[in-house]
Amino acid sequence: CNICSNVRDDGIRSAAVFAEMANWIDSNLSRTCSEQLDYLFKEYGYFATNNRYFFCYDPKVMETIFGRIRNGNKYPTSVGKYKVKNIRDLTTGFDDSKPDQKAALPTSSSTHMITFTFENGCVVTLRGSGTEPKLKYYAELSGTDKEQVVSELNDVVAQIIQHLLEPERNGLVPPKD
Repeated sequence: CNICSNVRDDGIRSAAVFAEMANWIDSNLSRTCSEQLDYLFKEYGYFATNNRYFFCYDPKVMETIFGRIRNGNKYPTSVGKYKVKNIRDLTTGFDDSKPDQKAALPTSSSTHMITFTFENGCVVTLRGSGTEPKLKYYAELSGTDKEQVVSELNDVVAQIIQHLLEPERNGLVPPKD
């Protein structure tokens, strides 16, 4: 970035990079940033994320939740109405998308991390924080219709919370927004 080579603050640097990008889009494509985003959505689809966490103050509860999900290596085949296509467990090294069912990514038996890939294309990762008493989830889905993508993603997340995390049963506390 020409504008921000000497700037240290991330927020200021990001604003400068955005301004430089907006100027380039306007000068070279004769579009606004909003118009460029619409173009990209039409070209590549809409990508939505839903990332959040619950506080989990008891490490034994975290163990219980992930133990229930693993169910003696009999992972869920569906969550609510959504069918699971693949599961990758970077705690145990299991990945059923691989011919040998071994994860290609680094594993750690000291940290819980399970990724579900659903038949509808949604990908959801559940993991325990290594530094805070949090059980985090990261969900993503793409498609051509923004409203449909967001709605379906939020429904998948609701099913994950209801069927796998079970906040009431496990005493999980949502953050105060």
